[in-house]
Amino acid sequence: MKNRLITFFSLFLLSMLVLWYLCPVVAKRLAMAGHSPSVVENPIPTDLGTPEPTPVQTPEPLYQYYTVAREQDGFRLSMHVLELNPDRVDIRPVSSHSTLFGYEYLSVIHEKWGAMVSVNGGFSHPDGLLGGLYAIDGRILTPATGKYPVLFLKEGKPFICDAASRIAICDEATGQPVLEDFKFNQYPKGDGLYVFTPDYGSTNRIQGQHLNAVHSLGEIRGLTTQNQTYEIPKDGFLISAIGKSARQRLEKSITPGMRLSIWYEVISENEPVSGFDWAYECGSWLVRDGENVAPEADTWVGTLTIRTPRTAVGLRDDGTLVFVVADGRQPGISDGLTGRELAQELLALGLKNAVNLDGGASSELIINGEIMNSPSAGRERMLAAGFVVREKGK
Repeated sequence: MKNRLITFFSLFLLSMLVLWYLCPVVAKRLAMAGHSPSVVENPIPTDLGTPEPTPVQTPEPLYQYYTVAREQDGFRLSMHVLELNPDRVDIRPVSSHSTLFGYEYLSVIHEKWGAMVSVNGGFSHPDGLLGGLYAIDGRILTPATGKYPVLFLKEGKPFICDAASRIAICDEATGQPVLEDFKFNQYPKGDGLYVFTPDYGSTNRIQGQHLNAVHSLGEIRGLTTQNQTYEIPKDGFLISAIGKSARQRLEKSITPGMRLSIWYEVISENEPVSGFDWAYECGSWLVRDGENVAPEADTWVGTLTIRTPRTAVGLRDDGTLVFVVADGRQPGISDGLTGRELAQELLALGLKNAVNLDGGASSELIINGEIMNSPSAGRERMLAAGFVVREKGK
């Protein structure tokens, strides 16, 4: 029995010696295989100090919005300012509908376009047809009046200048004009020649006898006399003549089988303006080359010498596009501004050039679905057009 105990203890001691020798080797092999060993030969020291925090870069805001509020000598002003960097956002004018007639709430337009920001646009006729140049996606939808400045976006850069437009029907083979001096996408009022594209709507809206030249499938399909509205081809355009003189011009210039196209040109200071992304005619100049040039009246708003809600758009020298919406007609909130007072506020904001947009109950600014200003009617007013701002690529 004694011999057995001696043998047992001898084997136990020998086993402990073997394990003591092998454990570091096993630990190393486990670590090389990607496991975490329970024994670490050289533990990492724990007194390295507090690590330096990694700086977090905050992205530049896509827009800046703030208010200007003032009360002095019984005058109260509440004004909303939106600053945009055109390099960081997509800005474009939009009409209320896919065609050129009608009105819609700015909140509906805002949602339809998935906009971050929306601002009311310029002026329109009583039927909702836009009041001046509206050109986008490489074509003119409504012509310039030649009376008011136009806001352009070209290669992502906005600029404002006086502009006019020329439109002609040309022979595709020669490029020569075959018909000029007509009203383009304009509501028919009186005798004359009218050209309508699908942007105008589904019909020419002419009641009474008139002659039509139908351009479809790339050529004039024929001439037809109608006593009621006539359909505009979806794949072409329609030329309509009201009155004897206009009818004679149309019959002399246009014959079936002619392959024609619509030619456009926008001109500023006798030079063509080409390659722009869009163009939108605004109201009167308010600031030009850093000077207050606001008139006392214009065709659209009448007098500019009374205080009322107003909207304007302008540019700083660095290319920042600025929209300003001034509340008005609301005692205790804001009295509004005259044209010259608005121009002075724009100069104080650093604008080099600025123009008028529609005002009164139409003045409105929406950010992320929320109306930021206080509409003078106490609610939204339906608009013919607006500007929408979206994140690039969205």
